[in-house]
Amino acid sequence: MVAITFKLSPAEARALRAQARAARRTVSAHLRAVVFPASAEPRRRKRITKRHPVSGLLYDATPGPDVSQEQIDAALADFP
Repeated sequence: MVAITFKLSPAEARALRAQARAARRTVSAHLRAVVFPASAEPRRRKRITKRHPVSGLLYDATPGPDVSQEQIDAALADFP
């Protein structure tokens, strides 16, 4: 990966670091997201694990996309 350097005043550097920290990114990731917004990586959601009340096994309880009954029926239409 190529490194690009440029000069900032101390006040500009503090502001840049504060913006990156507020966005919860590194300075490099923040600059890439600002310069190339279409290619910015989507934020990863924190995985939520819970224990099943009956079996006691851990499972992924992270909220996912809502699926309608029509989408389920369409997905199972070709299932034997």
